[in-house]
Amino acid sequence: MSLTRRQIWLAALSLLLVAGLILALDHGPRYLPVSDAQRLQAVEGVSENADWEPVIRKQGGLDMALVPAGCFLMGATDNQLVEAFDSCNTYYGAFGCQQSFENEQPAHRVCLTRPFWIGLTAVTNRQYGSSSRETRMSSPSPEPSWPRETVTWQQAADYCLQRGARLPTEAEWEFAARGPDGLIYPWGNAYDIHLATLRKISPAPVGEKPEGASWVGALDLAGGMSEWVSDWYGPYPSGAEEDPGGPPSGEFRVARGGNWFAHAAFFVRTTFREPLDPAYATTTVGFRCARDFLP
Repeated sequence: MSLTRRQIWLAALSLLLVAGLILALDHGPRYLPVSDAQRLQAVEGVSENADWEPVIRKQGGLDMALVPAGCFLMGATDNQLVEAFDSCNTYYGAFGCQQSFENEQPAHRVCLTRPFWIGLTAVTNRQYGSSSRETRMSSPSPEPSWPRETVTWQQAADYCLQRGARLPTEAEWEFAARGPDGLIYPWGNAYDIHLATLRKISPAPVGEKPEGASWVGALDLAGGMSEWVSDWYGPYPSGAEEDPGGPPSGEFRVARGGNWFAHAAFFVRTTFREPLDPAYATTTVGFRCARDFLP
């Protein structure tokens, strides 16, 4: 019995669907769709870090962690700055702490009403398609798995845009790092040098310290590379905010997370922030991308 065109078409479509499923399974769960339950929880939001189980997927060719909606206290409280000053005094020794933490205050309530994706790690040389060796011969000999560094704010923003993504806002970056619990470090409130990437003589491969992951599974948020975020730099407001994007203009952009050359714990806290000239490009500054979540 001969088959009709419709039967042949349906059979071919079935084979394609099966092949697609096999391909997805071959590439692992990062290529599978986000479940309905995960989508619903992400949109409804969470009130505690423990409420969320990390969801890692490929987005635009980059591994990304899903960050649910939620509220948190952005910036450092007086009690949390005790940790910073203890580290700072130890670092400077007899001279006493020479660092000001005024730009981390006041701590203020921020609510992110929409879930989003954030890069599992900083963008690497391999993902960027080149290394700083091509533009800055004084850079250490880079490896493909190292974070891409020596990029300006605009170069970082352009790269993310080409991937259908963007730079995270400062609030998004901090929420992904500390969560509703407001942790001082991505892993908790006690410093552990084995969980942070610092005190290095050169950049290190991304993802080397999975035990230091944040509550959403994002890696290297304490040290590794200082990371550009989208915001212009400015003082924090005293009141609550919803989905803040920073000042409308300014002289400096913000970098977060400390870097591999940092030599003290206070540099790699989740609230530490640096104002940098957007044209600044050096071996301690890189970036990770973020992406809107489409439920």
